[in-house]
Amino acid sequence: MLTKPHTLKDSSHRYAWFALVACVAYADTERAFSAELPAPALETSAPLIDSFPGPANFIPADQPIGAILLSKQHPLLLRADFSRVSDFVSQIYQNANFQPIWFTANRSEKNLHDLIGMLNNAPSDALNQVNYDVDRLKTFIDGQSLDNNTAASYDVALTVSLVRYLHDLRQGQVEPRDVQYPVHIAPKPPLDLAGLLKQHLASQTLPELVGLFEPKAKQYRQLKQILTRLRELGNQTGPDDFNPGKRLRPGDKHPQIAYLRQRLRAMGLIEDKANADAKTYDGDLVAAVKKVQQQQGLKADGVIGPATAALFNPSSDEKIAQLELAMERARWIPDPIDGPMIVVNIPAFELWAFNSVDDTNPLNMKVIVGKAPDKQTPVLWEEMKYLEFMPYWNIPTTIFKKEILPKAANNEGYLASQNIELVKHQNSEEQGGGSYLRARQRPGKKNPLGRVKFVFPNTADVYLHDTPGHAAFNRQRRDLSHGCVRVSQPEQLAQFVLGDQQGWDKETIKQAMSAPKTRHVTLKRAVPVLFYYATTFVDHGNQLRFYPDIYGQDEQLKKALNKLHVSTVVSSAADNQLVASKSTPMTANP
Repeated sequence: MLTKPHTLKDSSHRYAWFALVACVAYADTERAFSAELPAPALETSAPLIDSFPGPANFIPADQPIGAILLSKQHPLLLRADFSRVSDFVSQIYQNANFQPIWFTANRSEKNLHDLIGMLNNAPSDALNQVNYDVDRLKTFIDGQSLDNNTAASYDVALTVSLVRYLHDLRQGQVEPRDVQYPVHIAPKPPLDLAGLLKQHLASQTLPELVGLFEPKAKQYRQLKQILTRLRELGNQTGPDDFNPGKRLRPGDKHPQIAYLRQRLRAMGLIEDKANADAKTYDGDLVAAVKKVQQQQGLKADGVIGPATAALFNPSSDEKIAQLELAMERARWIPDPIDGPMIVVNIPAFELWAFNSVDDTNPLNMKVIVGKAPDKQTPVLWEEMKYLEFMPYWNIPTTIFKKEILPKAANNEGYLASQNIELVKHQNSEEQGGGSYLRARQRPGKKNPLGRVKFVFPNTADVYLHDTPGHAAFNRQRRDLSHGCVRVSQPEQLAQFVLGDQQGWDKETIKQAMSAPKTRHVTLKRAVPVLFYYATTFVDHGNQLRFYPDIYGQDEQLKKALNKLHVSTVVSSAADNQLVASKSTPMTANP
């Protein structure tokens, strides 16, 4: 528990205080501080589909299908190792008594062709159909008179490919923790893959699985629609670059205006297709260009100079690549739920607070996020539990040592001038007992948390909060914090969070934010909070926006996805084995 803080009364006390501070800072106090302020840590890896099924009671090694399942290797697939999805595949065949589910005595040609159609359509969800062996699966389903071993091998190959596809569709192709992303997101609710597949095979409604496993977030649907439109536009002819050769002002005419219109349509900034060949720069084009200029930190005057023209030069392929990254990230986050929600897009330096999924007028404000590269704000999904008005700042040990103590060493009155105090904290018996001193800053104008802190307990120990330094919100690039997110409109956010809580309105919130004492307010209804990293993002106005990759995470994700694709190319040596399988019966244990 906290005890009454020591106070400074005379010079001797000040020197004693300073000596005590120095001892706390330089002694081995990491254990004591970490007990109160846990260091950020990555959570355990998320499961593949949602949660692993229980292990199969028995997998018969003397049956062709059982032997393949036990080996967790399939030489007919580009990626022979299917250990990541082996538990799900085993559960599917356990439900079928380890007999084929595709190549049965009365096999369903519709199911087989529906499967191929689903995998062929993977690019519509920014997935590469090559990863699911579509071409070779087509050769498998063309076979009619198959011996038992070959039928078993082909059957498992189809199932592995389908499970891989459904996993990638729902959870993402890349496990973010494998590429050292600072991600703190719990798995999505479980789906019974084995049961659903059995049901839809029986009813011959296999394509319906796509809708069940596809992310439900509006953001994902919007990105998918724009991806489709961009690919359609990509087939159209046009100049390689938008280079008018002179400044274009509203009302000017130029032959490349038609190309500009095409670009703006592809970005989702204009909708109508009328006057596609018009060469006058006016109306909707000027308004759209101003929006782009504003988003990119340029003067929003609608005049197209070299800097503005450069914004429209990326090729369709480059835009598609960015959308594919955004869709991969959208697969990592949970499906939306009813009720209020807060979303922070880190590279956009913006926060949106929605009352519902379909809220067309959300609260929107600027934010300050963690500084690149070593103080990154993590990606997370948590529930806001409470607020603290006029909060104390419990100073993390690292900040105290690196930033505060050097100043105190040169100025014995620094700590007192900053309202920083040492507080004795008693450990519980479960923590081993004993006590330690921690540093904290009292509420007030100098407190970096400002007048209110919004808390959603998480392993990264980050939160939303006010700040006394509001001038920083005028900067275009706002990665300035130690990892927490500072909000520009704390009163409005507090009103949003406490909107349906009795006893709280605009006036009572304002009073709490200027009171002399700290006030803890527990929320009657927790509010989900998403810290998200999206350099390509569809905003609440249904406009596609592009932001700088401030943490270099786009490059990390590109490398991880490329590595996945390269592995399928390298594994193409399996083609030789496929040819051999057409003339040589498959063994029971491939």
